[in-house]
Amino acid sequence: MSSGGSKPSQSLGHDLLARYLTAYANARQLSDLERPWGFCNDGLDRLWLRLMDALQRDPKRLNEMISDELNDQDREHIARTLIPLTFALPLRAYPAELRAVRTGPRLLLTLRHFAASHPAPKAEHTEMNALKLIKEPKPLAKLPEKDKKHEDEPIGYLPAALTASCTSFLRRRLRFTDDDRKREATISSWGRRRRVRVSLLARGRGIVVRFMERLPSPADDPNA
Repeated sequence: MSSGGSKPSQSLGHDLLARYLTAYANARQLSDLERPWGFCNDGLDRLWLRLMDALQRDPKRLNEMISDELNDQDREHIARTLIPLTFALPLRAYPAELRAVRTGPRLLLTLRHFAASHPAPKAEHTEMNALKLIKEPKPLAKLPEKDKKHEDEPIGYLPAALTASCTSFLRRRLRFTDDDRKREATISSWGRRRRVRVSLLARGRGIVVRFMERLPSPADDPNA
């Protein structure tokens, strides 16, 4: 199902909002104790049911509906729900770069892996909550152009109308100042911890997340 004017090619990846809404619809049929991932909240059923209804009746209008019919609070909630899921992407190697760029009616997400030509910097890490800033982040050395793998892997897409809300959510959670364009943070998602650098593109065009290294976490312990 598409959120834009024409049916997307397979190279665009999954319709991430449609996949989430499907998971949400299935989870609503379970009891509170059985609902997976903590997605569901009965107080927000009206918003998600409205989105599911729009997706089923006229998926081409979904982007327009989110842009023109939802308020800022609703769009912020969608962004707050979906953005953490992108940080839970399984990565084959580090560093890697996730790009979310507004293209027409869609916010396209692609993943690029880079050749690791040097060991990741060592640092002492303490247990942190999700999206808590590192006090003294170490910069990642710029990789030579010849070491890059230029093939982008399509992850999926969201309605472009969510771009500003996704940016606003990250600005608030990562404590960007008005002049900040980049911030480094330790992200904890589903028990996996990564050190990332988040960059906001000019003119509200999207977001770039550089996954710099994976940190020790309880998810890595088979006996945990």
